[in-house]
Amino acid sequence: MAIIPLVYSEPLLKAGYKEYVQWDTSSMPHLAIAGVTGTGKTYCTKLILAKVSKYITDSHLTVCDYKGDSDFSFLSECGRFYRFDSCLHGLNTFYNDFLNVQRNGIKNGFHLLVFDEWGAFINSLDKKDAEDAKKKLSILLMLGRSFDYHILLSQQRLNAEDFGKSRDQFNLVILLGNASKEVISMLFHDYKEYIQNDRKRGTGYLLANGADFQPIVVPTIASMEQVNNAIKQAVIR
Repeated sequence: MAIIPLVYSEPLLKAGYKEYVQWDTSSMPHLAIAGVTGTGKTYCTKLILAKVSKYITDSHLTVCDYKGDSDFSFLSECGRFYRFDSCLHGLNTFYNDFLNVQRNGIKNGFHLLVFDEWGAFINSLDKKDAEDAKKKLSILLMLGRSFDYHILLSQQRLNAEDFGKSRDQFNLVILLGNASKEVISMLFHDYKEYIQNDRKRGTGYLLANGADFQPIVVPTIASMEQVNNAIKQAVIR
């Protein structure tokens, strides 16, 4: 179990208190971040990964960057970094490692699969490979927690068709920026009356275990170099 401070609670921040919303990886093993380009999605993702590296000293990150731009280029020489068309190999490697741990029944640290733009990745595959990838993700989402295998997905929209029946397994959902009514209804249906169209870059909403809803603010990163170094440490660890 690990408790990781993620983002600020906006109501408390406005009241003068820098109070973090925390990620309890035992009760909320999987996390999804949604937001269109320019909302600070990748910025938030990198901050969370650096915090995982800092607070979980036996953490092992596997990063699948299907978007393939420069955001994760500092990992280019790392063995558990997969870019663009190598992302399928990254998913399969992470999944097979999980199966080995499951068969042996022996945990070997905290493992987190980070997948940037899962939906675009799924749409790039032929039908058979896409269904196989969704099945593997579903198994990881349903069974991974018991063996400390976790998922963090970052993409523009969390469309149900990209996940089969497993989208509800994301216990912690962060929505950054202003979303369409369709997306809000899809992810925050019970709280849509509280969502306002006033979100700036780095602000949004968080829903934990389907019940804890609140506006949030992503903390400012003082040194991106330190963040990148922390992430890299957990990728090569």
